[in-house]
Amino acid sequence: MKKILIVNSFYYPDIKGGAEVSTQLLAEGLSKHFDVYVLTSGGQKRDILKEEVNGVKVYRIPCNNLYWPRNSIQRSNMSKLLWHFLNQYNPIQNSLLKKVLGEISPNLIHTQNLMGIGTCLWDIAKKLNIPVVHTLRDYALMEPVAIDKINKFFSISNVQRSKSVDHVVGISNFILNRHFQSGLFPYSSHNSIHNVVSAQKYPRRYRQNGEPLIIGYYGQLERNKGISILIKAIKAVPDTIVGQVIICGVGSQESKLKTIIENDQRFVFKGKLPIQEVYQTMAATDLTIVPSVWDEPFGRVIIESYMQGTPVIASNTGGITEVIISKEYTFKNKEFKELQEKIINFSKMDQNKVIKEIDNAYEHAKKYSENISNYISVYESVLPKK
Repeated sequence: MKKILIVNSFYYPDIKGGAEVSTQLLAEGLSKHFDVYVLTSGGQKRDILKEEVNGVKVYRIPCNNLYWPRNSIQRSNMSKLLWHFLNQYNPIQNSLLKKVLGEISPNLIHTQNLMGIGTCLWDIAKKLNIPVVHTLRDYALMEPVAIDKINKFFSISNVQRSKSVDHVVGISNFILNRHFQSGLFPYSSHNSIHNVVSAQKYPRRYRQNGEPLIIGYYGQLERNKGISILIKAIKAVPDTIVGQVIICGVGSQESKLKTIIENDQRFVFKGKLPIQEVYQTMAATDLTIVPSVWDEPFGRVIIESYMQGTPVIASNTGGITEVIISKEYTFKNKEFKELQEKIINFSKMDQNKVIKEIDNAYEHAKKYSENISNYISVYESVLPKK
């Protein structure tokens, strides 16, 4: 059985976001077809920690840097900058990666996010004649820091290293094209494969005609997620149309958002909930709003909502337009008045139309239940033929 080594910055139980969830689902799905290993970073200072998680062999290596990025401790800008330089050029990490590859001896390496690992892995794999597939899940190869000149420097290095990648996959056409426009992966074959999304299905709320909407927001409370746009849109809508807004998530903007809300009792902050409680909340709401102002690479929360039968209204940024049911349910980025109109129009739908939209959501979500066969086809295209 061929050995596949999947590489990602973090791995279960170290879950930072959707990339870790998608990576775990991919690894466990592939384990039925290949001998699957995962290489990830850990918070330990030395030694390689080895374990097996649901049939997948996991190697956790120290990131050999100033700190492990999974630790949510505030860092100075200088510390962050130095960390990224070490992540890019680190002979100690290079030696450790060579040691791990020598021990596992994979037939193919599939990289995802590489913070804590380093893109040097691509060149090492090339020298060892190991084919590489890379999945684009964020923009860290182009924009690892908040300084444009520094990003250009890192991007030049990553463009050169990306020449060692045999095939690149985008979780949306949008993210794939953005990287091509920056000169990355000039020699790689490519395609788009949407994330697999898995969620337990919970009992569905069915709103009665004329009943005020219960709206849900799920995500970080940060500027780039556009939560303030949602609040601005709702505040001008009477409670006969929107009766409650449930906000699930935490972030640096929380206290500021609560100030904007003032005494509007319709907004309920739930904080960070276990994922199953998030899904239950989705099923108990009439509408999910995704008001992101940045270019979302995919939009996992949209599909998770559909899996609970919950329609979604979202901004038309990034890969969102590729996964949402219809552009009728998108609004122009940052245009809170258009969002407001979409919410009001949804509230006026009769019950039969709403039930049809719920059924459409369930049906649309089925497209994202499995992507293993797509990746197997990619692997077969780059693995050496017998």
